[in-house]
Amino acid sequence: MTDSYRSIRVTALLAAAATVLAACGSGSGSSAGGGGAKALRVELFCSGVAPIAAELAIDSGIAAKKGLKIKQLCVSSGSAATQALIGGSADVFMGDVGHVILARKKGVKLRAYGVANDRFSYELVARKDAGLTSVRDLKGKKVAITAPGTLSDTELKKAALDVGLNPKTDLTVINGGAGATMQAALGGGRVVAGMTSQPDSLQLLKTGKFQVLWQEPDYQYVDILAMAKQDWVAKHQDTMRAFLASMSEASAQAKADPAQATTWMKKQGYKISDADLAAIVKEGLQSVPADLRVTDQVANSSADLLVRTGLLTKPLLPTQDVYDYSLLPAKPAG
Repeated sequence: MTDSYRSIRVTALLAAAATVLAACGSGSGSSAGGGGAKALRVELFCSGVAPIAAELAIDSGIAAKKGLKIKQLCVSSGSAATQALIGGSADVFMGDVGHVILARKKGVKLRAYGVANDRFSYELVARKDAGLTSVRDLKGKKVAITAPGTLSDTELKKAALDVGLNPKTDLTVINGGAGATMQAALGGGRVVAGMTSQPDSLQLLKTGKFQVLWQEPDYQYVDILAMAKQDWVAKHQDTMRAFLASMSEASAQAKADPAQATTWMKKQGYKISDADLAAIVKEGLQSVPADLRVTDQVANSSADLLVRTGLLTKPLLPTQDVYDYSLLPAKPAG
C-alpha cells in the first residue's frame, strides 16, 4: 500500500465521521430470547468491530428471533479465549484461523464453521513526535501488540518482514492489550507505535498526535471466524446453524442499510460519536464475506502467512480439516 493511498483512506474515514452529528450511544451487547431459547456463550473482541457480523447478529435481535439467548463474553487475548473454548467455558470464539490450526495440530478438534471477516483489521499507529516515516524506522524501538500469537502479532511481523526487519531481533515488542490499555501505552509514551483496530485507531488519529505508519486493509486473510469444538457442534447443530444464519442475515441487512446497522451497533457501548461509529461500521462491513466463506486460495495463503511469521510450522493441514461450511445457509444462486 502506498503512503498516498494510506493517507486517502484515513482522511476519508475522518471525513465520513465529520458528516454525521456527534452523539454517543450505549447499551449491553447481549440478546435475550423467549421461553425455550437455546443458550449460547460467544467470545468476542468487544473492544473492536472486527467481529461485526456476530455483534450485529446479537444487537439486531435477529439471533433472539431465531431462538438464541446469547451471552457475549468479552476477551482481549485470542490465546486465552481459545483455551477457555477448549476448557468448556465458552461455546464459540470469534477469532482468527491461526488458533484453529494450532489447536488441531496439537490434537484438539476445533473447527471453523463460518468466516466473519476476511481482511486484516489492525493498523500500526505511531506517535507523531517519534519522527517515524516507515516501518524500517522501528528498528531498535519499542512497539506494542495486543498479545503474543494474536492477529496483531502476525500483522506486525508481516509488516516488519516485508521491509527486511527481523521482528525477533530488530524490534522490542511488548504486550499492550486492547482498548484503553493500548491507548494508554501509546499516549503515555511506553511505546512509539502499537497495533490497534477500530475504534481505537480512529480515536487516536483524531487527537492529531498519531499517524498510521502501516496498514493493509485489502490484504485477504481469515481474520475472524466462528470456531467451536467439533464434539460440541455435533450435539448442538441447530444452535450453531441458527447462530451462523443470524450472522449471515444481520450482515446482509446491515450492508443494505448502514444507518440501521449503526443504530444496532450502539448497543456495544463504544464511547464514540454516532459519526465515528457510522464510519467504522461502514468500513467493517466491507470485510464480511457475503456467504461467510473464503476460497481455498485465501485459506491456504492465510496459513502460509502464519508459517512465514513463525506461529505455525509445516506440514499444514488440508483446508477441509480446518473449515466446515455444512451448517451455513446455502450460497446465493449465481
